Amino acid sequence: MVRATDFLLLLSLTGCVVATFPTHVIYQSPTPIILENIAVRPSSKLLVTSIQSPTLFTLDPGAANATLDEVYTFPNSSGLTGIVEYKPDVYAVVTSIFNVTAAAAIRGSVVIWSIDLTSGSPVARPAARIPESTLTNGLASFPGHPDLVLASESYLGVVYEVNMRTGAVHVKIRGPALAPGPPAPPAIPIGINGLHVGLDGLLYFTNSLQGTFARVPLSGGAVKVLGDLGSFTHTDLYDDFAFDNKGRAWVATHPGALQLFIPLANGTWVQRTAVGDLAGSTVLNVPTAVAFGRGGALEKRTLYVTTAVGQIVAVDTGAKA
Repeated sequence: MVRATDFLLLLSLTGCVVATFPTHVIYQSPTPIILENIAVRPSSKLLVTSIQSPTLFTLDPGAANATLDEVYTFPNSSGLTGIVEYKPDVYAVVTSIFNVTAAAAIRGSVVIWSIDLTSGSPVARPAARIPESTLTNGLASFPGHPDLVLASESYLGVVYEVNMRTGAVHVKIRGPALAPGPPAPPAIPIGINGLHVGLDGLLYFTNSLQGTFARVPLSGGAVKVLGDLGSFTHTDLYDDFAFDNKGRAWVATHPGALQLFIPLANGTWVQRTAVGDLAGSTVLNVPTAVAFGRGGALEKRTLYVTTAVGQIVAVDTGAKA
């Protein structure tokens, strides 16, 4: 999630660092648009959201001249944030009336929709409402519970459990490690951002303002910080992330990097910059979300990255680093 004021600042950064892993731009929007989140369908096509549009877009990454095409436009909304597949080719999407400048939704406008793409035409329905929320951000599937998704509320510092069948919503986890914490001017009150359940059954999450990548049991309890940005500035932010088949986490990091977290046998994690640079990069310009391809071996090692300047970048994570 990126605020409009920070978006303009980040566009002014011109540092240039060669990517460790090969990258190539598969799409560049002809007009400015902040792409917010991404999911990959079983067909290998991408689904993309924007906080500046109520339309869910699709893109074929294998097309010679890829375009963003409309899948469905959600009513009573102006922007979309998180998206996740919670059943085969069925997705949860966060919609709201979103103020891009304030990086916040109008309270009472946040709705999580279900959109079923298994047939020829999209079938969409509002599944749950979160009336107290002003920034329901990332979404994650809940392994073993096909009707449930987990949602991060970045301003309140909580994780919701959302029942996509009944519409029931309750707070699953809350605590200081998920909250924005005391902001330093200019304030970016975004705490927990991206989240995913790991193969170990623990909830992994980023906290943008605290600059941490951490994990916590789904029942709540002690939070273990696996990495942080150290003495970061207000433009250095962890955003969304994805796990690869080796258990490594690839974290989109503003203003221009992918941070790679590698688990070691002794239980610790090593952090390195995989692509770009934290000082600002022309390789990645404000990466917001990441998702691995599906299908053949080449697709599964391809990481797709959305950016706040309307790009989708493919990263070959299987190349020798």
